[in-house]
Amino acid sequence: MEYKYGTYSESQLSATKQYIRKQIFYLLLYVDPKTSNEYTNVDVIKAFNGLQYKLGGLNSLLFEPPALVTVMSLLEAALMELQSQDEFDFSKYRKLVLDAGNEVVKIDDSGVDFNKVLSTCEEIERSLADKEV
Repeated sequence: MEYKYGTYSESQLSATKQYIRKQIFYLLLYVDPKTSNEYTNVDVIKAFNGLQYKLGGLNSLLFEPPALVTVMSLLEAALMELQSQDEFDFSKYRKLVLDAGNEVVKIDDSGVDFNKVLSTCEEIERSLADKEV
């Protein structure tokens, strides 16, 4: 499939999804009362922000697949739950994180808006032509 900077093989997309899922599931380990003692040096908020930033980049590269919006919104909800301090409910947090990890599997190129791809290419061509003048 053709993406923003060229083509990616199915195995590359699969490896990327696997990497993202691991990063998402680590968000459970960092907060789980049974395992969080092992990760005291991890700033969970920074981990969330870094993951969301990477997902934003992937969103751009893959021309905004719909499933990625669901992943990002579930992670944002999990972060909001984590930051609720006194009202934090680990079971809600856990469900949101697990759901986000599950949604990653659904990311593919079937949601690519080819008109948007064409429009982006045309914008780039115009921009390059303007610079040559």
